[in-house]
Amino acid sequence: MSKVAADGSIRTTAHSAAVASGGWREGIIVLVIVLAPVGLAVMLTTLGVLAYASWTRALGGIPYVPAWREMQPIGMLAFVISSCIAVAAAWRWSQRRGLHREVFLFRRLTWPATAASLVGFLVALYGAPVATHWLSHVTGGAGPGARINFHSPYMTAIYLLLFVVTAPLSEEILYRGLLVAWLRRVGWNDATIWLVGSLIFGANHIIPLGLVWSVVMTALGAILFALRLRYNSLTPAWLTHVLFNAQPFLILPLINRFAPGLLPGYIS
Repeated sequence: MSKVAADGSIRTTAHSAAVASGGWREGIIVLVIVLAPVGLAVMLTTLGVLAYASWTRALGGIPYVPAWREMQPIGMLAFVISSCIAVAAAWRWSQRRGLHREVFLFRRLTWPATAASLVGFLVALYGAPVATHWLSHVTGGAGPGARINFHSPYMTAIYLLLFVVTAPLSEEILYRGLLVAWLRRVGWNDATIWLVGSLIFGANHIIPLGLVWSVVMTALGAILFALRLRYNSLTPAWLTHVLFNAQPFLILPLINRFAPGLLPGYIS
């Protein structure tokens, strides 16, 4: 016996029962894969710093722990590597569970999906500065302590690799691909997936971005999950994600050049 699922795929009753029997163990594996990039990046960065300190000591020097600004590019590159590892794990796991098509569901953009993506980006573009300013005032917190030096071609290239190329692609595959596909497979409705997924997306940004920006990322996650669930494709959310992350050296300079009066407030 078969039935059509919420995402349009056809599943047999026996296959659904087999998936359900995986229970909480499968859910833990999915969650670990989804959250892996941040944890792996922290581990890789720590191991890199310890290896450098040990190497310095072996050469007869004084062990030296780099300052945060010196570790920043190492941490960013570590996140790129860990994201690739997580996506590879998602690829292998989803193939073995019959979820590969749903996890890597990139479809050609339609005009309505493109328009929705642009609207979502504009909401995030103008809403994020307002939200960070208000939250910083209420909580006494702030945004990320370290800033990217866009006058450095080296740091600009790393930012481009991480935030414009790697993060939008890997996070859409992991959160809006793997997490959504698994939760749908085990019977969660889209409203619950939207809410829980947004909260998980925001919570996983606390370590790299701090509390204030993790709340903002929860709101961004709500936009991205809504696009994924509405259009049953990762592409609209990916487009919004890329545009949002490309603000510092693409979107904001263009607005500043051609329509400075439309610049959003400064992000805290």
